[in-house]
Amino acid sequence: MEFFWTQENPLTITEMEDILDKDKWNRVTLFRVVKGLINKGYLVVKGIERNNTQYARKVTPTITKEEYAALLLSERGIKGNSLGKVVLAMLGTGKRKKIKQEDGNKFIQELEDIIDQIRNQEE
Repeated sequence: MEFFWTQENPLTITEMEDILDKDKWNRVTLFRVVKGLINKGYLVVKGIERNNTQYARKVTPTITKEEYAALLLSERGIKGNSLGKVVLAMLGTGKRKKIKQEDGNKFIQELEDIIDQIRNQEE
């Protein structure tokens, strides 16, 4: 998914082959990966391009990196009520290190923005 998030435009398999390392990715593997991501709803077809006598689908992500991470956490049993602990772990607080004041302030501001969004939805 990281590859797709870094692309500015939807891509065909042929365009992906041109960008990716050909030693690691072949056409069959790309087809399988793209098909699997489409089936999961992570990619969507955003057009069709003619290439000589054949047509190729152009795909793009349907979810953000943050939404993808939330899905992975949820699949592994981490629910919304654990969110605070997960965020603190990501920030590296606790026994290992203390959070920098600047990072803490940014995090607090983001939490306040999230709280405002939730409150506005209730209205």
